[in-house]
Amino acid sequence: MTFPPPFVYRATLIEVHDGDTINVTTDFGFRRYEDVAVRLLNLACLELSEPGGKEARDYVKTLIVPGQQLALATAKPDKYSGRWDAAVTYMRDGILRDLASDVIAAGYGLPWDGTGKQPKPAWPRQENPLA
Repeated sequence: MTFPPPFVYRATLIEVHDGDTINVTTDFGFRRYEDVAVRLLNLACLELSEPGGKEARDYVKTLIVPGQQLALATAKPDKYSGRWDAAVTYMRDGILRDLASDVIAAGYGLPWDGTGKQPKPAWPRQENPLA
C-alpha cells in the first residue's frame, strides 16, 4: 500500500513517551496549534514494560529534548490511541536527520511498515558497527 504525499508541519517536542512515540505541539499555521501523539513511521521499538523498552526511550531522549523544533511528515492516523504516524526530522550538529533511522542504526529499533506482526529488537541490543 502506498500513501499520498505527506503534509509537513513544524512541531515542538513536549516529551518522549517511548522509543517510537513522542508528544509534540504541532504548528498547523494560522496560529493554530495542537498537542499530538506521534508514532515514528517505519520504526518498531520494545514497549516500556519489556526489557530494553526504557533504554530505547532513554536513547531517544539523548537525540531530542523538550522544546526542540522538529519537522513532521504525516503519513496516516495510527491504528492505536489517536496517534499519527509520521516521519520525524530533527537537527543535530547542523544536519537534518531522520529520527527513526538513527534509532534503528543504534540498535534500539527495527524497521517496520506497520503490517504483520510487529518485530521485536534483540535485547540486549545488537550495536551496529557502522552507526
